[in-house]
Amino acid sequence: MYRVLAVLSAFICLVWGSACQQRSAKTTSVTSSSIEIDALQDTLPDPTRLQLVFGDSVNRAFFWDETSALTEVEKGALRMDGRFFLSIEKASLPFRLRSSLMDIEVLELPLLLQVDAFDNEAGQSLELFSGTIKVEKSYPSDFPSLDTLRGGDLYMINKDIDLSEKEHLDDFSIQHWWETYSHTL
Repeated sequence: MYRVLAVLSAFICLVWGSACQQRSAKTTSVTSSSIEIDALQDTLPDPTRLQLVFGDSVNRAFFWDETSALTEVEKGALRMDGRFFLSIEKASLPFRLRSSLMDIEVLELPLLLQVDAFDNEAGQSLELFSGTIKVEKSYPSDFPSLDTLRGGDLYMINKDIDLSEKEHLDDFSIQHWWETYSHTL
């Protein structure tokens, strides 16, 4: 299992451009955009910012830095830039999430989603824990693709190599964090 986590961490580093490190045989950590996750302990520091989404207290975005942003650009569309965790329990469907590389249509709620989508990075990703979405490249591509994701899916995209990939998520540490943290709100 440690080897799988190390390989996954190395792959994430290549896609995200993040710094990854292995601290000991018992702990594998991934550092991305100044957030450290202990993958074996399922721990994550408390977010530093909270934002209500669509003006409803049950729809929230959680941030761990000051630069990440989620902006409502038009009715039913949110613009993403950065890394955050998104929990949407009620909203008019479908609605859109957009980043510099991804165009996402949300089809089913509740939505639990972690996004790593900094505009200045060639690689972006999302981890879907619940809900259903359709995601496609938001830029012109010789290899267009449209993927439907459901809870437990991971999506990675890299513009430099014009590659997007859907996989089954095998690290649920963020979801475990959410299950614990959401009870404190």
